[in-house]
Amino acid sequence: MKRILACGVTIGLLNLAGCVSQEIHEFTPKWDSWMGSSKDDRIKEMGIPTRCHSFKDGGEVCEWMVPQQDGRQDLIGLTFNPKGQACQWSYRGFYGLQKSKQSC
Repeated sequence: MKRILACGVTIGLLNLAGCVSQEIHEFTPKWDSWMGSSKDDRIKEMGIPTRCHSFKDGGEVCEWMVPQQDGRQDLIGLTFNPKGQACQWSYRGFYGLQKSKQSC
């Protein structure tokens, strides 16, 4: 809630939508930089994933819960190709659902 108030809620939902977009775009470069990295690299930085699912083609998707200061939990998902390289990220949480432009 503090982040939204910092954006200035003057015109209700119209201004709120701009704040949401701004918050997500702040993290996009970091998440995009993960593309091509290995699952081991992500685990070293982010810790053990909350859950993973393997696909028949050898790819995998893993999710990490990210606790926030206000008590909510956001979710970051990474899809890995059959070579074990991150090829797509997704975010699900307070700011809605977002996915990387790059996909597997």
